[in-house]
Amino acid sequence: MTRRPILLPVLAALLCPLTATAAPSEAAQSARDAAREYGAAVRNCDLAWALDFMYPPVRRTLADRLANRDPRREAESARRVMGIERESEDEARRRMKAADDALRTQYRKMGERMKSQGLVIEKFSVGEPYSEYAVSTSAAMVRPVLKDRDGKVQADSIQADADRSRIVVLPTILVVKVPVGRGEFRRLERRDYIYAIRDEVISSPVNYRGTKLNKWYFVDSNTDVNTLRAYFPALPLDIDVPPVGDRPLD
Repeated sequence: MTRRPILLPVLAALLCPLTATAAPSEAAQSARDAAREYGAAVRNCDLAWALDFMYPPVRRTLADRLANRDPRREAESARRVMGIERESEDEARRRMKAADDALRTQYRKMGERMKSQGLVIEKFSVGEPYSEYAVSTSAAMVRPVLKDRDGKVQADSIQADADRSRIVVLPTILVVKVPVGRGEFRRLERRDYIYAIRDEVISSPVNYRGTKLNKWYFVDSNTDVNTLRAYFPALPLDIDVPPVGDRPLD
């Protein structure tokens, strides 16, 4: 999918409203309600706060990528992967915290830069859930919920004791006022989407993903499906997403 270069890259984390062919489930509606709180942070360009809504495993991936831009860190990471070097649990914890702090600083500065450049987010709205997936560790456990006739997960489609997460595609509309020079502005509308994700069943006594059970987290539409499949191997590659695009309003 080609991204539109006319907005700042960070704005690709935002949404567009369409309705699905079946009635959304109660879980999907709760995802939409949670996204409204996330949207408040987006409207205020408070990207550091919005980062707190990101699905923790994806957030850690972004933090690691940022840390590995330093050639020295990249070499250290390669040596750990190859087993040449080992680190203690405390060292790993400190490394991950430092990477996360750097990511938070980056997001905070992006938000501050947006404000300093005069960019104003006039509207950020969340539409009806577009598609919904209950995801377990097996490909046989995946069901596109909103494609079912009643829009609900069938009771026998997922093992009761299997780890289970839910992914809801939420369309959005973003209206932004972008400075174009000499005190002039251009208003643009972006139609896009985000993924709402929550873990509903965790069978292991230790939750290595760092999530809170049944809490909704969000991932922007720039995240490749294969990245999500690293955490949800049973997620289909051809998930249903709404059309996206930009259009000038003035």
